[in-house]
Amino acid sequence: MPQVTALNGLAEAIHALLHGGGGGDPFFLSKSLEMLSGHLGATQTTLVMVSGGIAETRWWHPEAEDEEPPETIPSFCEWLLEHPERTLVVRDMAEGPHAQHLATPAAIPYRAALGCALRQKQAVRGLLFAFFDQPRSFSRADFALLEAVAGFIGRVLEIEDLKQSLNRLEDALAITRAVMEDSSIRDAETDLPNLRYLEIWQKALLDSEHRPESLVVAECHVTLKNKKDVARILKAAEGVRAGDLVVRAAPGRFMIIFRHTPRSVAHIMLLRLRTQLNGAPMGATLWIPGTEGLGLDSCQPRLEAAVAESSAMAQPSLVWHLPEGFKDKPLPRKAVVPKSSVPQRWEPPTLRKV
Repeated sequence: MPQVTALNGLAEAIHALLHGGGGGDPFFLSKSLEMLSGHLGATQTTLVMVSGGIAETRWWHPEAEDEEPPETIPSFCEWLLEHPERTLVVRDMAEGPHAQHLATPAAIPYRAALGCALRQKQAVRGLLFAFFDQPRSFSRADFALLEAVAGFIGRVLEIEDLKQSLNRLEDALAITRAVMEDSSIRDAETDLPNLRYLEIWQKALLDSEHRPESLVVAECHVTLKNKKDVARILKAAEGVRAGDLVVRAAPGRFMIIFRHTPRSVAHIMLLRLRTQLNGAPMGATLWIPGTEGLGLDSCQPRLEAAVAESSAMAQPSLVWHLPEGFKDKPLPRKAVVPKSSVPQRWEPPTLRKV
């Protein structure tokens, strides 16, 4: 029976979700979107984060290396923000009263969509979407799975927010103490932390009993010619997670230190940073403090060699120089998918309450 089959599929999906990792798994968002896409048969699933009224796609499946995030569909986002308790249901984008609001329906790669909000108390933290390349009807099992994944992601993000708040508090205590001694810890042109800040931050890190076993350190070369260039580097810096660090080391040189991010995830984030910085030369390595509490100077030669190799390329790319004898799993590579077109603004039809 179709209903029994749908319920069995839903039970299987929820079981996979519950046993697929959590905040301790750096790829839990990717795995959740991949699982949702597989069980719904969706062409693409996206997680749109909402901050300060701005909606931006942060995670999506499938994702290609160096691929820019898919554009959001503003009307979908606005509708869910206005009705966070409801489910967005579009069975066929080419038909119905909303079709006249689409510029060229035939050029849109998706024909159907589902969406729901990730809520934290009275606020909306993000929006979860599933897009389909053919019109289709949706079952109650489809709605239930979408809401289950959204609830799972929302709770994990809430826990991660708490962890990051504690990390920020720990760092803030060290920095506040330092500011009382020296106020010149930020670069005048970009307002990013400078080498003096890095020196204080590094001392607090090495003095801590809970310092990481290894940190990812990267450096990129970006010449700041005008305010637009400054705005671009600041926008890229905003994408770095709380607890990690972007420092202006010298004119044209910016250092990124990932304290709480595994190398595999840092690799993806650095690729995205390079895209935002128009493919700037970038090198990366691992800083391993060890039991002796070795400082950044222990990995500086590898970092400089990686940046020099990237700069010498006809088309610079992200270059890694790892410690001698270091072994790690291969860095992630994902399949290429066509880049989506985005419909113009339109108001969705009255949608059913689920």
